[in-house]
Amino acid sequence: MEPIKFASELPYPQVEPEDNLAEAKLLMPSYGGAAGELTAVLTYCFQSYITPFKGELSKTLMGVAKCEMQHHRLLGSAIYSLGGYPMIGSRSYWSGNYINYTPNPKKFLLLNIQAEKAAISNYERTILNANVESVKMLIERIILDEEMHVKIFEELYSSI
Repeated sequence: MEPIKFASELPYPQVEPEDNLAEAKLLMPSYGGAAGELTAVLTYCFQSYITPFKGELSKTLMGVAKCEMQHHRLLGSAIYSLGGYPMIGSRSYWSGNYINYTPNPKKFLLLNIQAEKAAISNYERTILNANVESVKMLIERIILDEEMHVKIFEELYSSI
């Protein structure tokens, strides 16, 4: 069996430094908002911790979490490059209540699929509102990974 890939092999574009606070603010919800990358990382880590009896499921969840952590890092760096300050919680405090604590794998995989699709929609809206080409390119690249995550979760869902 071939190992699962959690991210596209394409490189992540770098956001060029410039003073553009409006563009930095566009990225904040995806960085540390309720449905952002931090929530995805912690949700998938939690799910991985409670599924040790299903070894492959646990490993896959952690692999996706690591990819989401890379997105979080990239967005935080982009925000800072644009003159922003990458704060968790964007315009409000981040809460552990944002994590999906559903213990049933069939249910949480379905919710993960919905969350990944919502993330893609949010990123597509961000691209429509972005003016900096390197920001658009970074978001387009992140979307490729999120689409892979949808497929991974759909395959896991159908195998349970």
